Amino acid sequence: MSILSIKPISLADWQLVKVSGTDNHKYLQGQVTIDTDNLTEQTALFAAHCDSQGKMWSNLLIFQRGQDIYYIVRKSVVEKQMAALKKYAVFSKVSIEPVTDLNIVGLDSQAIPSEILAKFTDNNCFTENNITYIKLTSPHVRVIKITPEAIDNDLEPCSRWLQLDLEAGYPIIDAENTESLLPQACNLQYLNAISFDKGCYCGQEMVARAQYRGANKRGLYLLAGKSAVLPVIGGTIEYQIDGNWRESGQVLAALKINQDNDIYVQVVLANGIDFNTPFRVKGEIDSVLSFH
Repeated sequence: MSILSIKPISLADWQLVKVSGTDNHKYLQGQVTIDTDNLTEQTALFAAHCDSQGKMWSNLLIFQRGQDIYYIVRKSVVEKQMAALKKYAVFSKVSIEPVTDLNIVGLDSQAIPSEILAKFTDNNCFTENNITYIKLTSPHVRVIKITPEAIDNDLEPCSRWLQLDLEAGYPIIDAENTESLLPQACNLQYLNAISFDKGCYCGQEMVARAQYRGANKRGLYLLAGKSAVLPVIGGTIEYQIDGNWRESGQVLAALKINQDNDIYVQVVLANGIDFNTPFRVKGEIDSVLSFH
């Protein structure tokens, strides 16, 4: 259902955060699920930030500009997530603050300058003239631009980028779902967002147990269909079994795609569910959803 965008896309629902100071790599190594030794100015990485029980405060896209590390996170969770990340920062030479001097915007299709695309070789990130570009490859090639320049007001809405993230299988952790899901329940292992070889980090024991002892029984799925009403974020949907409708799942995101009531629903469900299972929005007998 994707429609390629010819204008830049607003990322107003996302927040940029800077982690600076001589201990920034070392400090983040003990806080996030990736090995920060693999973080360079040419490599942006997906990651998760978990509590002590391995439940995610949020998922992150982390990159480096000069000596500073930055990450992009959903705006609805950033205040709580930053407070958790700062919890032990008093013991390190590190500063963690929301960014106010840089703007972020999404580029898709014809909005990506060809000369910028040509500069991505084996890397997925580079900075030039104080502007950082991050390439994402799913559901097709698109670029996040981080710039000190003012952003033009003539932008595609945030919902367009959200649609692309849903189609790419990138989990959307908003305030309603923070501190409730293991990274593997959102398929972050398939985005190389979890290192199982590095040392300890917050929640590492529970994340490792889910991986090696099969403690996680859930996964991230995208449902598509029609409904005049969107499901509640953080709530459940309904599925049909033996002629009856039962509640299940945990809704992460829901998006109305067009005026014809076509919708997407990103939901965490039990793994192994039959892909022919009918779904619907909870209580909405006229809605129809199925696996996308």
